[in-house]
Amino acid sequence: MNKAETDPIVELVGAEAFSWLSRRFSPETTLRDVPDEILERVARVNVTRRDFASDPDAVTAIALLTFAYTLAGKTQEARHGSNDMMLVKVLARNELARRRGERELRNRYWSAPLYELVTGEVGERIRSARFMTNPVQGSS
Repeated sequence: MNKAETDPIVELVGAEAFSWLSRRFSPETTLRDVPDEILERVARVNVTRRDFASDPDAVTAIALLTFAYTLAGKTQEARHGSNDMMLVKVLARNELARRRGERELRNRYWSAPLYELVTGEVGERIRSARFMTNPVQGSS
């Protein structure tokens, strides 16, 4: 790929944010480590939308989820997509509120590695829940 050609995903997410996700997001990364730009985009995502392809906020959330699943060695399932996006949206909104001094996050999960929140016990609970955005769940 030359300078004239850019990857559409990198273009939507932003080169700096994509670089952070691909190079700095690690098994030790917690919500505190995620750059504001990424958290702000994920916090704005409209999880009720069904066409995410042209929405930079949604593509950023999907990229964050993809890197989290990759770190866990797990495969994302499309049927859980809206619940996964809801989870990272709530995590991002709460972390931004913490950074602004609007709330304290005392639950032990807030200091857990981000990929574990998404793919572990917390994520499993969210994926098994029924929300307006994903009211019918298949068998897990």
